[in-house]
Amino acid sequence: MIGFISAGFNPPMSLTREEMEFLDRSRIILVDTYTSPNYLKELGDRELTFVGRDKMENYEWMLREEGDVSIVIPGESFSATTHFNIYKEARIRGLEVKVFHNSSIFPAAALAMGLHLYKIGPAVSLPRFKDKFRPLSPYEKVLENQRRGLHTILLLDTEPPMELSDALNEMMWMEAELKGGIFGSDAEIGVVSCLGSKEEMVVYAKISVLKELSIGKTPYTIVIPSELHFQEREAIELFRVGHFDSSR
Repeated sequence: MIGFISAGFNPPMSLTREEMEFLDRSRIILVDTYTSPNYLKELGDRELTFVGRDKMENYEWMLREEGDVSIVIPGESFSATTHFNIYKEARIRGLEVKVFHNSSIFPAAALAMGLHLYKIGPAVSLPRFKDKFRPLSPYEKVLENQRRGLHTILLLDTEPPMELSDALNEMMWMEAELKGGIFGSDAEIGVVSCLGSKEEMVVYAKISVLKELSIGKTPYTIVIPSELHFQEREAIELFRVGHFDSSR
């Protein structure tokens, strides 16, 4: 059997009892280090095999492994299409599979700020800019969510985890290029750091304020609110910089 172990926010503490039981009996434990930051560095005396982008995308070898195989995935297993592709191919070949579900940054980052689930739009990924790689598509996708009255969870590059300052600089560069009014210095956004860990921090402020502060540490997730219901507005003010200690 191939078990897709959704590891939640802070493995091994966030692993469920059912997941631990399957891991205990697995012949091999594969830990995904490609799709999001990995915090599972050790698991008792078990040997862990860390799998990066190349081996995760070229997964044929996984399907040939004998015995029970665990694929440990940060967050929720099928948040990334990479893992569903492995699952689909295993099913097609008649292999036994089981999916163990757990918490995911989407939509939990927005819910942690008191935003309503039904108003969260498609997530948007923000890649790390390079000299000749500065895509504007993240901005356009956020703008489309804004036009529909939907909040956006902005997922930051994970290879390595992007610093908040770098993300804000990219957002402001895109604003200067497209001038849609969503990433200006006075725009108010939420920042979630280390969700689910003891170091969790949630803050809400103008981009200009956030650029001047040192907030939490990687991994960061940015939440871009759209039109707010009065309950959401009351909730989000709890996390405004200077209102309360926003660590939880």
